[in-house]
Amino acid sequence: MQPSPSVPRAAARESWAQKLKSLLRRLQYAGDDQSRFRKYIWRHLAVTVLRGYYYRAFKLTSSGILSVGYAVRVEGPRENVVFGSRCKVHANVVLQAICSDKLTFGDDVTICEGTLIRPSGFWGGNLGAGMVMGNRSSIGACSFIGCAGWLRVGDDVMMGPRVTIIAQNHNFSDLTQPMNRQGVSSKGVTIGNDVWIGACVTILDGVTVGDHAIVAAGALVTNDVAPYAIVGGVPARKIKSRKNEQE
Repeated sequence: MQPSPSVPRAAARESWAQKLKSLLRRLQYAGDDQSRFRKYIWRHLAVTVLRGYYYRAFKLTSSGILSVGYAVRVEGPRENVVFGSRCKVHANVVLQAICSDKLTFGDDVTICEGTLIRPSGFWGGNLGAGMVMGNRSSIGACSFIGCAGWLRVGDDVMMGPRVTIIAQNHNFSDLTQPMNRQGVSSKGVTIGNDVWIGACVTILDGVTVGDHAIVAAGALVTNDVAPYAIVGGVPARKIKSRKNEQE
């Protein structure tokens, strides 16, 4: 005797119901108990998701629902920009995907308004590498992500507004030549999981930021950051460890 097909269907309906309830809980401002502002969320969601379908058809690839704000520019091949599901790309973002690899983003990624992600120049020159960003990570408004050298960003990474990442250096050792004729070098930048990068932070080429670290606002990061470390300053230095605080 074969099992009734109604059992898996009922389980699927229950799964979808749970997902819908979870979504409704997320689409609400904390403290807005009377849901006065939910209509603004839904209005914005409807417009940006519809725009997302257009971008998925012609501009980029995505494995699920995508929210796209107005005036988002995608430069480069469609297959070079890859999003997961439930991602949000806010207004005036520029995704320049002229690179040897791809710009790859996981699920639930947010790229805030005015951000420029650029692996290569717009008028030729050196071909950049690209980047990969994990799940539930975000880039703050008006940030510049220069991924000429390979950039790896882990899961659950928070970046504040006006963050600058430069995964490349100009060569300058030859004193007989202008620096803009000496070419470039790149080691790449790696940012681990569960990292908080504050507003106006600059991270230079060759840096690795360890898991669970915090980089204070305004810091200039020129050396590796240990896991769980809290760093700040220009140049950034270790202030304390999150592990010591817990102990």
